[in-house]
Amino acid sequence: MSSHPETMCPDALSARHEAAVLLAREAGLQTLERFQDATLSVERKRDGTVVTEADRDAEALIRRRLETLFPDDGVLGEEHGERPGTSGWRWVLDPIDGTVSFVHGVPLYGTLVAVEWRGEPHVGVIEMPALGERVHAATGRGAVHARDGRADVPARVSEVTSAAEGLVCMTGLELFRTDAAGIERYGRLVDGFRLARGWNDCYAHLLAATGRVEAVIEPTMALWDVAPMVPIMAEAGGRCTGWDGGAAGHGRACVSSNGRVHAETLAMIAGA
Repeated sequence: MSSHPETMCPDALSARHEAAVLLAREAGLQTLERFQDATLSVERKRDGTVVTEADRDAEALIRRRLETLFPDDGVLGEEHGERPGTSGWRWVLDPIDGTVSFVHGVPLYGTLVAVEWRGEPHVGVIEMPALGERVHAATGRGAVHARDGRADVPARVSEVTSAAEGLVCMTGLELFRTDAAGIERYGRLVDGFRLARGWNDCYAHLLAATGRVEAVIEPTMALWDVAPMVPIMAEAGGRCTGWDGGAAGHGRACVSSNGRVHAETLAMIAGA
């Protein structure tokens, strides 16, 4: 027999949603203690990305809390790898998404927490510690936009129906210009939308979920980068998929949008 039920329990989902919001908040506040700290050392990992002690400590904090709160759940984190679980639930952690922003003293970095049930993300949190702003969602429970000092409101995508009237956010050009096809793709997106801006990493997805931009294009992603976006965008009324329109998180690229410009955006990426 299976060690866990085949169907997702609503109470279990609710408990993990509430915990995810609190844990992302706690870890995010911890990162602020080292934000714009000139003594913070920065290392380069084998893949060329940067990491700091603040990344590792924030993830370690969440892992310690999870050992007490949900000891049977699995955990996958960018900095400390995977701990298998037996419950059918798995937490996916990115303690500092946008480490380049973090180490350069730019406040557009975030703490990401997702919770999967049997391999599919059903809880997502984008916590922006330096901005005092966050978006979170759970399947069937809607998406919430929270800002320090203000009342929480529903997170909803924009109603713009045409890319020609919309704003697209894309990451650094260097991630597109790996070959001629990537440069052409970048050009099509810039030409196809009314405006293109470089607000990137998780902040761009928060903007999409709250109706301030219409699409976000990411050419290089890991599961911990994209897993929270799937339930957040869905519950906010939009979509988050791979560049082929399939499930996000199973490839290395993703698109978040208000849904209304999604097909048009995918066509630009494909060159159709």
